[in-house]
Amino acid sequence: MKINLPFKSEFVTIFPAPNADKIVDLMDFHINKNELHNENFKWGEYCKCDRILLSWRELHPLLEPSLNILFQELNKDVKVNYSIYDPWISTYKPGYFQEVHCHHGHDISCVFFANNGDNFGKFFFLDRQTNGYSEQYCKLMSYSNIKRPIIKAGDIMFFSSDLFHGVSSHENDIVRKTLSTNFNIVEIK
Repeated sequence: MKINLPFKSEFVTIFPAPNADKIVDLMDFHINKNELHNENFKWGEYCKCDRILLSWRELHPLLEPSLNILFQELNKDVKVNYSIYDPWISTYKPGYFQEVHCHHGHDISCVFFANNGDNFGKFFFLDRQTNGYSEQYCKLMSYSNIKRPIIKAGDIMFFSSDLFHGVSSHENDIVRKTLSTNFNIVEIK
């Protein structure tokens, strides 16, 4: 007998960004300008982090090498046209965190991790089906409703935008720095 999983609609992939140093340089340039844009975001009411809005035109050339790897990994036989939406930098001081959320209305989300360390806020995914399973079913299936990907400084992560995710409380004096954006698939050739 073989157990089948009926649907495959979500994915997560993490790999070192080919030009991580250039992405970090761009982030540091904007962070050092000390211009926060928290008021420009329609989200953030239930989190505690600082945000800096970026131009997609400025970021796109730096993300393109990673996007090429992603699309090759997802489907080697197609050419993907996409739109990139409102990239931003998030910084986390001690006690800062990100509530559980998803990026409804987008296809693929991206997070680049500029740094990492002990007691850094941990990125995690939360299964939206978590409330439907009994404790015994979870034991039978060796199921956990939280997944914490292993992340290193310079890694870039792409994932299905509908996945619930968040960041636990940051408890290090070094500011945690990430860069995020969303993509929509416009056309596949």
